[in-house]
Amino acid sequence: MSFVDFPEQERVVQLLQRSLDRGRLAHAYLFSGNNLDELEAVARTLAKTLNCENPPRKSAKGMPLDSCDQCSSCRRIEKSVHPDVSWLRAESKSRIISIDQVRDLLQTVNLKPTEAEYKVGVLVAVDRLRTEAANAFLKTLEEPPAKSILILLTTEPQRILETILSRCLRLT
Repeated sequence: MSFVDFPEQERVVQLLQRSLDRGRLAHAYLFSGNNLDELEAVARTLAKTLNCENPPRKSAKGMPLDSCDQCSSCRRIEKSVHPDVSWLRAESKSRIISIDQVRDLLQTVNLKPTEAEYKVGVLVAVDRLRTEAANAFLKTLEEPPAKSILILLTTEPQRILETILSRCLRLT
């Protein structure tokens, strides 16, 4: 999927493409909405766009404005096997994201990209962060590593700590 596949999200897509065009990306985005699958699809498309090897459109500053969906990077991100794009989901039966999961993600995101332009960390259902996991995550939100983007997804933004919300660009 590329950004053109989200006509119902036109405002969000325009904002993201304007940020790419100006070379002024936020270090962290919070995507909120009613459908977690759609939020994941938009996050995946942003990750592909940031790391696309043959973008169909580029900005004047050379930033890709959409993904080709054909190159090796786009295909691996689509299959969730790209080494520079990490996905964090609740794994336990309690459907909670633990501090160990957050630490593993942060360790990966803090490394330089191995193949791509950007490291991307996607936290699915970030409202399920345990309190200690959220606090561990805050340090990285306050001092993000260079060439890394964090994308937080939620259907319940009211359950997220205000300190996390205040450090993200929120898109609904």
